[in-house]
Amino acid sequence: MIIDLHGCHIHEGWARFKREVDQAYFAGAKRCTVITGQGAMMHEFPTWVHNHSRIREYRTTTRNPGSFIIYLVKKVDLR
Repeated sequence: MIIDLHGCHIHEGWARFKREVDQAYFAGAKRCTVITGQGAMMHEFPTWVHNHSRIREYRTTTRNPGSFIIYLVKKVDLR
């Protein structure tokens, strides 16, 4: 799954990021690519990851510093 936030305002990007990470988690995704661009959002991204309970870790992609791979926590089955 790709979450493209490039071109969003920072607060709009944060809201969209939270919503799409939750959707990916409930869909059973294990990881997502997040594109922030190389502006202010890129610098805020580590804080966003730290504040989201469904993200285990993240890494910057090798090709673009404004692109990240996030790894989601394992989905809990409550059956």
